[in-house]
Amino acid sequence: MLIPEKLKKGDTIGILAACGDIKDTRKIDTAKKLFESAGYKVKLSDTIYTKKDYLCADDNIRAHELNKFFADKTIKAIIAARGGYGALRILDKIDYGLIKNNPKIFAGYSDVTALSLMIYKNTGLVTYNAPMAYSDFGSDIDEYTKQSFFNVLENGISEITIDTPRVFSGGVASGVLWGGNLSTIQSLCGLDFIPDNKFIFVTEDINEPVYKIDRMFTQLLNIKHFKQNIAAVILGDFNGIDNEQSFNTFFKDLSEELKIPVISGLKFGHEKQKQTFPIGVNVLLDTNQGKIFLQ
Repeated sequence: MLIPEKLKKGDTIGILAACGDIKDTRKIDTAKKLFESAGYKVKLSDTIYTKKDYLCADDNIRAHELNKFFADKTIKAIIAARGGYGALRILDKIDYGLIKNNPKIFAGYSDVTALSLMIYKNTGLVTYNAPMAYSDFGSDIDEYTKQSFFNVLENGISEITIDTPRVFSGGVASGVLWGGNLSTIQSLCGLDFIPDNKFIFVTEDINEPVYKIDRMFTQLLNIKHFKQNIAAVILGDFNGIDNEQSFNTFFKDLSEELKIPVISGLKFGHEKQKQTFPIGVNVLLDTNQGKIFLQ
């Protein structure tokens, strides 16, 4: 496990576009000014200003920019510009050896989940589920989201509070905190992406009907390695579901089938309020306290 150095005032933050195209570069300018006002320097990837259909550039260029940002020793943290789609297409073009030799903060969510999990799997580098430049900092960012981002990346974190817990099945579990956007994780099936040890599966999605959530979980649980190693489930935002009762029934049944703790209410996903937290660290989940303790 590689834990990146914390952010310090005066460090350079790299804003990286590696997925969907940036439709309004003024939002990137807004994010850049916010980071600068917080005491940081900022570098922008060339792909902020390019476009190829629904992507910010072709696969080779997007992978090159990611590799270049990790190789750049002046950049101390890489913040994804946005998600959308495109990460899956460059996973085989990433220089994981270079990343392992140049560990630094890498942060994002949504489609960026694919990059985060494959970087962790291939290098051991702890990444961060965190707000993004275009999608969050480029607009009227929520104060909770902003404070969580800077507090975690500057000071570290020892525990995570599940603010509005709903316990489907209680208990205590330990393992690697691992996960992200559910549909993106499902898209990794066929690759070697699952942790080798016990893991606490933290996941979210948006505008997905319950039957699709069922299908995605079922596909993952059909992987023997996944089912053997999952130690608990923590749910973030699943706004836009079509039937809340069916959603709750599915996860209640899942908790009984797997005989593991299942809890919802963590603030992460596609809503305005987002908790920044690391992916790939060892944690203990206690559903009675509604807390995740980093070990």
